[in-house]
Amino acid sequence: MLKALVIYPNEKTRDIGDILQIARAEIRRRHSNKENPNVKALKFISELGVYVAVYERRCSNKPDVGE
Repeated sequence: MLKALVIYPNEKTRDIGDILQIARAEIRRRHSNKENPNVKALKFISELGVYVAVYERRCSNKPDVGE
C-alpha cells in the first residue's frame, strides 16, 4: 500500500539528504519499525513550499497509527 508524508523544510534542512533522513525517521516512528523504509518518491511542491515523500507500507496485522 502506498502512503505519503508531507515534510515542511526549515533552516536546518540544507540538502535533499536531510529531507530523506527526516522522511525515513518519521516513517519508522509512525509504524514502530526499526528497518529502513523504502521511499519510492520524494518531490518538492513549489506552490506549497513542502516536500512529499511517497513510501510503500507492507501489509501487517497491526493497524497503522491514526487509522
